[in-house]
Amino acid sequence: MTERLVIARLGSRGDGVAETRDGAVYVPYALPGEVVEAEPVPGHPDRRHLLRVIEPSAERIAPICRHFGTCGGCAVQHWTRARYQEWKRALVIEALAHAGIDAPVDALIDAHGEGRRRATFHARRGTRDILEVGFAAARAHQVVGIDACPVLSPALDGAIAAAWAIAEELKPTRKPLDIAVTATEGGLDVDVRGSGPLDAVRTANLARLAEHHRLARLTRHGELIALRAAPTLTIGRARVTLPPAAFLQATAAGEQELARLVLGHAGGAEHIADLFCGVGPFALRLAERARVWAADNDGAAIAALKSAAGATPGLKPLEAEVRDL
Repeated sequence: MTERLVIARLGSRGDGVAETRDGAVYVPYALPGEVVEAEPVPGHPDRRHLLRVIEPSAERIAPICRHFGTCGGCAVQHWTRARYQEWKRALVIEALAHAGIDAPVDALIDAHGEGRRRATFHARRGTRDILEVGFAAARAHQVVGIDACPVLSPALDGAIAAAWAIAEELKPTRKPLDIAVTATEGGLDVDVRGSGPLDAVRTANLARLAEHHRLARLTRHGELIALRAAPTLTIGRARVTLPPAAFLQATAAGEQELARLVLGHAGGAEHIADLFCGVGPFALRLAERARVWAADNDGAAIAALKSAAGATPGLKPLEAEVRDL
């Protein structure tokens, strides 16, 4: 049975929220003020599937990606940027208020920059045993096969093709794969997880794929398969050789903005502790003007940070150690 609903607001996960006699229901891809036709989602009494928009919002825009609505990677590409930014700011205000914190919240800083510099592609066998490589479908366990993603940085050009090629090579293992790709100054750094043990022939085939796709490095569960160039990243004055599948802020612009804020708030402090430091996006910049103690539970990240700090002249003392924080 279909329903005619009026969308009152957008929820915290980007779903339209409509009030009914039975309480709030959530309608993905609907916007505040819209009148929509929807149908219940079996097994989920508070969810609805959008059938059509009867009265669209003036704030509705065309999404930039043809996979929007099936791929679960993005939720609100159909909303104007200004309204999206207002909504994100309101979420922060609401979260602070819920915790009893009264604090000013500035406008959202747009740190998309050139786009995401890292992504994890999933490879799964779908219906009729057909291989799909892409991102998880919205609210489902299936994978949506993609051949392009407009929110990725141009530095990740070639990442999707490489992920498909790796998945095809490992298809006979019948294992679900997660293929993490990071854009580095040396090229694409790729780490494959989930394949199980590989024989010498398949490992050699993967090495040839890495050469063909000009990957900087290819690893499996962190173990080296092929290395063409060091997967490095410049942080401040330091050059860091990244561990496989290293955590980074999703965009380079985001890291720059966060570092700017951290440096500003650190002021003239002479001794600084950086907890959950990762590979050092803050610690290495802070060490240009202060002594730094950095800690993280990721041993590979700490090793990369130590190596980079030791090879960078002019830094203040930087001590990094593995700690369970």
